[in-house]
Amino acid sequence: MDESRGKTLDLIGKWKFPDRKFVCTKDITFKQTNVMGNTYFSNYIEWQGEAREKLFLSHPAAGVFLLDNPHIFLITHSLYHKFIAHSFFGDQLKIEVTTKDIMDYSVTMIFEYWNARTEKKIGEGWQKVCFWDRKINKPCKIPQIFLDLAIPIKR
Repeated sequence: MDESRGKTLDLIGKWKFPDRKFVCTKDITFKQTNVMGNTYFSNYIEWQGEAREKLFLSHPAAGVFLLDNPHIFLITHSLYHKFIAHSFFGDQLKIEVTTKDIMDYSVTMIFEYWNARTEKKIGEGWQKVCFWDRKINKPCKIPQIFLDLAIPIKR
């Protein structure tokens, strides 16, 4: 292993996400809306996954960890979403991610959707995720790299 790769892996368990929530933005495109310009419900579920992956990749050791551990998979085993207001073509959403119920084998990720221009809440939802190790074909404890992200943004 080269020296920089080792230093990157050394961050796991020492680095913590610096804020109380993770925030990303999403521009609503024409193909994500119906003829009236309303956003399709299915997009919110897809955006939960995108926000979750962006959060995971924000860890400075994520790339090395993923290459070294292709046998570990994240599994979403339940999810929920609720509309509060409509969003439309051209809107920019701000997606805020926090966590709760961090246990040995699972964590609940909370998603809140806001209109970035009006600051009006558009929706909310959650995903309960766990990890699976294909080497042993069983669930595995949450990897420390994910805890580095999940613990600082716990509600």
